[in-house]
Amino acid sequence: MELDKITAELKAELDKAKGNMFINKVLAPLRLVLVWMNGVNQKLIELEQRGKHG
Repeated sequence: MELDKITAELKAELDKAKGNMFINKVLAPLRLVLVWMNGVNQKLIELEQRGKHG
């Protein structure tokens, strides 16, 4: 799924920035967005599977 790929790339970029304290503070809200995106991705997968089996 395309969203999963984007989410994984975003997580990798955020992980790279972990060492820099200033950047880390700036990116804190982005980490919340990433958590939210993961939840949305899971819901979409559930709905897709339900649609296929329904």
